[in-house]
Amino acid sequence: MSTRLQRIEETLRRAIADVLLFGGLRDPRLQGVNLGVTGVKVTPDLQQARVFVDIMGEGALSDGILAALRAATPVIRAELAHRVHLRRLPTLRFERDEAIARGLRIEEVIAEIHATDAAHAADAADAEGEEAQSAPAAEAHATDED
Repeated sequence: MSTRLQRIEETLRRAIADVLLFGGLRDPRLQGVNLGVTGVKVTPDLQQARVFVDIMGEGALSDGILAALRAATPVIRAELAHRVHLRRLPTLRFERDEAIARGLRIEEVIAEIHATDAAHAADAADAEGEEAQSAPAAEAHATDED
């Protein structure tokens, strides 16, 4: 990927985030919603841009929020036209960024694995400790009988 394309993606990401935070979108579905623009991927011909958003704390309402963002796309593009100086502004397509949710799930699985490993290690240590304690007692019992 060219550095020019990366610069454009980062510029669009910041500008879209500013529009969503301070742009004054009037859609009631977007009022009071915490959104994060996590990334923008632009096609090499700069015709289309996929905008990845993280909807924080709104699991069940994410489809409605995405629909609101898609409905507000013309307003967002108009605001972007004033903020970003490109010959042609790409068409925006909003998508939910699942990477953060996947990352959190992976962390949960790793934590579960560590917990079960620790429990197995503790069980094994307890079993070895019991065997070590019973071995001298068995030897003492055998010498008492002699």
